[in-house]
Order: sequence, then C-alpha cells, then structure tokens
Amino acid sequence: MYSVASAKQLSLGDEINYITASLHHELNMIIMSRLPLGLKNPKAFHEGLASFAVLYSAFEAALDSHIRLASTPVRTRAILEHIYIPALHRSSVFEHDLAQYRPSSPEKPAEEGPEQEKVTPPEEPREETAGLSKGTPARAYVLEYIRRATTERPHVLLAYCHCLYMALFAGGQHIKAAIARSAARKLALAPHQTVPEKEVAAAPGIGLFSFDGRSTKEELELRQRLRDGLRQAEELLTPRERGEVLAESCEVFKLTRRLVDELDVLCGTNPTVLAATTQYTESKASNATLPPPQPARTSLVGISRRWLGRSFEPAVKGVVICLALFVAYSFYESSRPAFEGRHRGDGV
Repeated sequence: MYSVASAKQLSLGDEINYITASLHHELNMIIMSRLPLGLKNPKAFHEGLASFAVLYSAFEAALDSHIRLASTPVRTRAILEHIYIPALHRSSVFEHDLAQYRPSSPEKPAEEGPEQEKVTPPEEPREETAGLSKGTPARAYVLEYIRRATTERPHVLLAYCHCLYMALFAGGQHIKAAIARSAARKLALAPHQTVPEKEVAAAPGIGLFSFDGRSTKEELELRQRLRDGLRQAEELLTPRERGEVLAESCEVFKLTRRLVDELDVLCGTNPTVLAATTQYTESKASNATLPPPQPARTSLVGISRRWLGRSFEPAVKGVVICLALFVAYSFYESSRPAFEGRHRGDGV
C-alpha cells in the first residue's frame, strides 16, 4: 500500500493510470489478440464496432446532456466544461461506420451482365445493420449502468473521458495501423499494388482514431488540451468526488471487458484462443505487484525516465557518475599546485 501523502502528489490523470494499470494491461492484451480475428471476419468486426459504439455514445450523450441542461448545477457544469471537447466525440463516427455495414456472403456472387450491374437497391441506412446483434445483454447493461452512474454522479464523466479518449491516442494508434494494413490488402486489385491513402482512410474503423483530418501535431495538441482540462477540472473536485472518479475509472475498464467477453460469444471465438488468454491473464493477475506511485521526478535520472524510458536509466546513471568523477578530478588538478606548495613550505 502507498501513503495518502504520496498519492496526493500525483495528478488525477496519473493516479487513474496507476490504479487501472493491471486492468488496462489485461484488456489491451485481450483486444489485440482478438483484432486479427475481427479483421478476417467483417461480421465480427462490425459486432465489435457496435459494442464500442454503445460505450462511447452512452457517456458522450450523458456529457452533452449535463452541459446543455439548464438544471445542471453551476459547479458541475464548470467541472465538465473543462473536458467537453466536441472534436474528440466519436458517436457520429461510429454511426457512419456502422451505416456502411452490409451482411456479406462468404461466396463471391456470380458476375452479372452490364445492365444488371447498374441496378442497385435503394439505400436504407436503418436496415443495413440488421445483421448485427442490437439488444445484447452486455450492451443493455452498459447503457443502463452509464445512464444511472452519470445521473447520480455527473463528475465521474471525468473518468470516462480520460480512459476512453486517451485510449484513442495510445493503443488506438496500433489498432488504426492494423485496420489500415488490412484495408489496403482488401482494396488492392493485385499484389504489391499501392492503394490511395484516401480510400484506406475511408475504411470502417479507421475514422475512430482520426480527428477530422487533423495532422499528427494537431492531434497531440488535442490530447494535451484534454490533459490540461482534466487538471483544471480536478481542482474543483471535493475529496469524495475525486475518490468516486478514481473508483469509476476501474469500472470503465470492467464495462469494456464485459463487452469484449460478450463478443467472444457472439462471434464464436476459437476456444484455443480463449483458453490461452485466460491462462495468461490469470498468471499475470496472480503475480501482479504494483510499486507505489511515484511523484514527478525533477532529477536528471527522473527526467531521463520520463523522456527516454526506463531502459536508458542505467546509462544515464553511468553518465552522472562519470561527470561526478570528472568534476572531482578537475578540482584535484586545479588545487594540486597549492597543496604541493604548502607541502614544500612545511618541509623547509
């Protein structure tokens, strides 16, 4: 256990990251192990989109409601306005991607004549998702849970914004790259053909990790804006509210895990994959011992750990030791004439 004094030196975002580290690692490992399976199966991939659409749409709707309602307490609105960044909202992106889904047959349809190729069925966006499982138990549970939690304790929306939006900038970029590679292979008409970037960017799922055509630099600025907003919002929280935000951050990962576990059932994930994942996560959970959270370091070693990573820390320590020895030697060399002169004077 760590002391309250050391915990208070952490920002709210850093403390959320600390207390959810094991849940985050486990969930990330499960999602990345399922992603290749989903990329091979359009139905499974879009079931995944539908599940995550519920998660993001539910908390974004609650956030939007509290911001717009006149009955929202002034202090609550002030807290939420700091993390209300419409450019981050994903609900409309999910709607766009799910609207593109059409259940497909595993067999390639027979070629039709020129006249038949021109005939296309009328667009019916509401029915294009008919192949998806809409009212699943996990999705219904997540919707109701978020509605109830954010109605009773609106400030816990800080946990949802931090966990789910920051995920888009972190592991989400690896998912985006995997989806892009898969889309490029499917769109290519011949091996090694270069597919226009615009076509790849339009593939379902990629838009979730892009922000209205912003450049990488602009996306980093958007992420920093979220971090700054969370820091400003936490200053308005009472100790009890801060504790509730921290507790809710764990629930965010548990809700996501519930959705992912249900996808294994809906999509018929291979039992071998399930067994391997279960064995791995159980072994990690039994051996997990988190170190106490550390406040921000201001030393050279601390700076190196943040910017260069832990693998560089021994090298930096070596450099520090060498510098110390060099300074000591330089001092000795500069002082040696005085010492030698004094010694000769004493001898006379």
